[in-house]
Amino acid sequence: MEPDRKDIDVSSLRINREKPVNRRNLLRLFIIIFLILFVITLTIVWSPNFIPFFRPVVSTTKVAIISNSQASTVLTSSGYVVARNKAEISPKSVGRIAWINLEEGQKVEKGELVAKLENLELQAQRDQIVSNLDNSIRELTRQEQLFQRGITTKQALDDAKTKLEVLRAQLRNAEELIRNTFIYSPINGVVTVKKAFLGETVTPQGFGGAGSAGATFAVIVDLDSLEVETDINEQYLDKLVTGMPAEVILDAFPDHPYEATLRKIVPTADRQKGTVTVKVEFLNKDEKVLPEMACRINFLNPETYDNESERSMVIVPNSSLINHDGESGVFLFENNRVKFQPVTTGEEFDSQIEIRKGLVGGEELIVEAETPGLKNGSRVRLKEKE
Repeated sequence: MEPDRKDIDVSSLRINREKPVNRRNLLRLFIIIFLILFVITLTIVWSPNFIPFFRPVVSTTKVAIISNSQASTVLTSSGYVVARNKAEISPKSVGRIAWINLEEGQKVEKGELVAKLENLELQAQRDQIVSNLDNSIRELTRQEQLFQRGITTKQALDDAKTKLEVLRAQLRNAEELIRNTFIYSPINGVVTVKKAFLGETVTPQGFGGAGSAGATFAVIVDLDSLEVETDINEQYLDKLVTGMPAEVILDAFPDHPYEATLRKIVPTADRQKGTVTVKVEFLNKDEKVLPEMACRINFLNPETYDNESERSMVIVPNSSLINHDGESGVFLFENNRVKFQPVTTGEEFDSQIEIRKGLVGGEELIVEAETPGLKNGSRVRLKEKE
């Protein structure tokens, strides 16, 4: 090992911090940075779609195909099927059911006997009155003969007449009570509700409801009078007019719409709900339509609706139309790019318009055709759904 040398000069190993900076290299660096920024600027200015962040943000929708009735709809509401003619069967007097001929779904005719209450006691009372009446008639005849002979007084004759009239009144009342035990259907229809059964006690409406059946023990509905009832908000009432066409779609059969017409706007409003009741009449109902069914009602514009037309329409939002190089059309969305498609337009429906040529339905198009920076062939970004 060599001994330590203390005479070595180490000053030459120090970094010379006073050495001047190479300005040529620095200038070259600045030039490179400037060129990079210049290229980026040109790219953004001349081709903003090149960078996804700068691409136009758009929303898309499918080109819709609708029926003539859908295109003519001015207002939609929910409601229920109800019967204009409905009878609630109730007796005129308290009694126990001795016989009943009512079943749910059964058809009955107006005047048909549907139930009978027990009336043996009433018949016995009537027979007793008839017997007393016969005696009273004989007594009146005797008093008249005696009076003619001067044997009896005028008071005795009047008492016999009064007793006879009282008995006759009692007989009429007894016969009326017996007739009330026979219950007849007041309308032609179908039994939809049955609450009473053989042996149960029923009461007249408003009597207080003694017995399990209460006042109403059956409901008969005239199916020929079925219609739809719906409540319309007051602020939309100006869209409706009596006689305008409508379309009823039952929740149970959504693929089978029924033609209808607005029959009546009830001339009063519900203060608490702020609604007015509207009645819609079926024009082509069938056996599928049943009371209390839920449904949707489309009220149709009489000026545009054609009930004989089965033509379907292709419609798009008005905002998707644009004039491109003097030609009317829409921007279709394909592979994150837009493609201009010329179209021929037809009728307008509020915020939508009919396309008679150029689209067949189902295409995906740009909703906001006037989006800044949007042109044929542009790359776009889809707006995120909230």
